[in-house]
Amino acid sequence: MNVILLEPINRLGDLGDEVTVKPGFARNYLLPQGKAVRATAENREVFEQRRA
Repeated sequence: MNVILLEPINRLGDLGDEVTVKPGFARNYLLPQGKAVRATAENREVFEQRRA
């Protein structure tokens, strides 16, 4: 599953990185805690607007 990180995660990536993780890790840890969002076209656009 591809996700966009909303904060730096050790051994995974930095803020704004699009990374591939196992679906269970994303569903059970990253997404519920607000550390990442799914890497959809809409979320990519929103993140790019926030970055600017």
